[in-house]
Amino acid sequence: MDVSGNKLTPLDQIWQTEAEITRRVAAARQEAEQILATARSQITQIKDRAREAGYREGRGQYRQIIAEAEEEAHALTAQASSRAEELHRKGQQRMQMAARAAVDIIVGREAEIKNQ
Repeated sequence: MDVSGNKLTPLDQIWQTEAEITRRVAAARQEAEQILATARSQITQIKDRAREAGYREGRGQYRQIIAEAEEEAHALTAQASSRAEELHRKGQQRMQMAARAAVDIIVGREAEIKNQ
């Protein structure tokens, strides 16, 4: 009905229905835009949290790899040090054996020379 109490004409009813549908579409569009904006915000937050979690996890893995590498380096250093000590000890023994052999050769030659 219009303000004067008369019934609406069919054309007015169509315009009124069209206006109501336009309002509903606009409200639905606005609601959809709000839902979309909320979803985008949530996606950004999820991506940020995932990125941060990946960074923390990667940093933890990096630290673990470094710790393992340091352990391996210490083990290799200990092995190398042990091997170096062993080679040094064997070298000293061989030097002593060579010195004795040289003395034996010299003493033996002197004995040969004297016996000639």
